[in-house]
Amino acid sequence: MIKYFFIILILSFYGCSKTDDDNICTLNCTKLKEKFITTNNIGIQGVKGQLQYRFSEGRLLGNSFTRLVANTQTNENGNFEVEFYIQDDELGNANGHFTTYYESINLDSTKYIFSNNNFASVMQTKYSISNRDTIIGNTYYIPKKTHIKVNLNNFSPLEDDDYFEVITLYPFGPNIGTNNFLDSEYSSGSSGWGAFKASGVNSQLNPYVAENERNIIRIARRKNGINSFEDFPVFVPTNNTIELSYEY
Repeated sequence: MIKYFFIILILSFYGCSKTDDDNICTLNCTKLKEKFITTNNIGIQGVKGQLQYRFSEGRLLGNSFTRLVANTQTNENGNFEVEFYIQDDELGNANGHFTTYYESINLDSTKYIFSNNNFASVMQTKYSISNRDTIIGNTYYIPKKTHIKVNLNNFSPLEDDDYFEVITLYPFGPNIGTNNFLDSEYSSGSSGWGAFKASGVNSQLNPYVAENERNIIRIARRKNGINSFEDFPVFVPTNNTIELSYEY
């Protein structure tokens, strides 16, 4: 997971870059207040993050730079809080934006789901700020991880690319207000396509899900070249003993 984080950071510094991590603001400050929580609104300590200002007039012009405004991590309550001064040429600039990056280098991947669709454990949010003396930020949800048993039975492919798999979807990431699909105020994450596939006639898989949350168990099939899927909502309690079975 760490290598993906550094790949993204390398790409973000395309062009020249400069560091301003001693940025001290005493007047007309803008405040970034973001929070990482898990089950029961408990804050998560140790999520590393950066606040950057990125400016680019396009690759053809070659005029781009990145200013590192802050580099820190969430405290014991899960808070990431920074006061900073927005320079005049950064206010409402259509060619620039403030970006936060967060990654999970200090989190236990056996206890938390800090990934979406099996991609890098990096969260990124962009902000365009037009006024000083403002407070920006969001709350991010990192669910507790647990596993269920899923039996995929009678897989008998007719074509080489036929498949039978289970995908889990769960509340994850930024607060978006309303997520009717998962009955949550947070965005959606998933265990990803191809992560839990039948490998024989009968397969028992152990996909990860969000603990104490309403998950969607998606059963995806390709039969004789035709794709289809079914969604099954399942609430997963602590210390669950859930075992589900599906036919090809």
